[in-house]
Amino acid sequence: MARIVATSILLLSLLVVAATAVDATTVVGGRRDIKDVGSNKEVQSLGQFAVDEHNRLLRLNGGVGTSSDPVTVLLSFRAVAAAQVQVVAGEAYYLKVIARERNSGGGGDRPFDAVVVVKAWLKSKELVSFTPSPK
Repeated sequence: MARIVATSILLLSLLVVAATAVDATTVVGGRRDIKDVGSNKEVQSLGQFAVDEHNRLLRLNGGVGTSSDPVTVLLSFRAVAAAQVQVVAGEAYYLKVIARERNSGGGGDRPFDAVVVVKAWLKSKELVSFTPSPK
């Protein structure tokens, strides 16, 4: 009996320590900022995927935009400037992608908001939306 009580106290202590170790700003199911996105290869790869997938879908749709991707020009990926992640049925990445219109004579880099859902257990990635960023 004493051993069960001691084990229970130990487990309860570990649970309390683990609960206090969680960042207080993290909300379960909420978005979390990803730090150092410029050097994060996974995030940069997801940004490249978002632009490539935008271009593929644009070609597939004959150059016509959709409600989830109203951008009607082919783009060249530059970088991901900011990113957040949210645990959903997989992980949803909210990316601020910097891209440039292909074959633009001097058109500068523009920001776009992209949402990519990754389901690692299915080895799948899906571009959910790709829109011009207001900022």
